Amino acid sequence: MAGTVLMVNFRHVFYAFSFPLHLVRHPVAKAYAVYAMIDEVYAVNASLDEHERSAPRLLAMQIACEVYWVGGGLTGVVLGTALPAPVKGLEFAQCALFTVLTLDAFRSRQEILPVLLAGASVTVALVLTPGAAMFTALLLFVGLLLLLPRRPLRSSGGTPIAVTARRAAEETADA
Repeated sequence: MAGTVLMVNFRHVFYAFSFPLHLVRHPVAKAYAVYAMIDEVYAVNASLDEHERSAPRLLAMQIACEVYWVGGGLTGVVLGTALPAPVKGLEFAQCALFTVLTLDAFRSRQEILPVLLAGASVTVALVLTPGAAMFTALLLFVGLLLLLPRRPLRSSGGTPIAVTARRAAEETADA
């Protein structure tokens, strides 16, 4: 059981590499931002331009997502106990969620190669290690991404994100 939990949640390690925790200054708020880093917040935040990101927006998004996540979970428990039998096909919901998040990320970035690499990674992982497919797919996907030539990430306006972040830091220092 612990191994399954580790493999399923291992993706959060990769989120941390590009999640904008540098925006959140207060230690308590930063600790909450780390705690509340979920797939939906990551996906929405990844689709925003650098100038649209701020600590209040990030924290508000995380609080809203946690409220609907916990509230939805509690509602599900109450309604689930009222159902007479297991609902067939419900296990597809999480697969559908990740599909939608992937398509949204593709639409915002307009890059097909990472989508193809992710698909290939999942396919290989399902064939070679069906019991640990998510863990294997993530490791394989990250390895493939590391083999790609490095180029600066760009905002939708075309400005390299590192330049945008540097300008924001300089403007904050000047203020």
